[in-house]
Amino acid sequence: MGSPGQVAQTLLIAVLVTAGNLDILETWLYQRTGTHLTDTDFANADPRRPASPEPQPPAQTGRPPPPATKH
Repeated sequence: MGSPGQVAQTLLIAVLVTAGNLDILETWLYQRTGTHLTDTDFANADPRRPASPEPQPPAQTGRPPPPATKH
């Protein structure tokens, strides 16, 4: 068996990796559409379509997304 703190360390690493991945995904979304992810209270969510994105997304900043693959 592992040490007593191994489970806590593993969970912490999982949370940190998830947070990093969400940051990368939000950067990709902003570069493509000019919109950010937002915190939403689903009880008060508006079911209408979101406003259209900016006509010109911001200039490339940060890490680009991986290339698209053809199946």
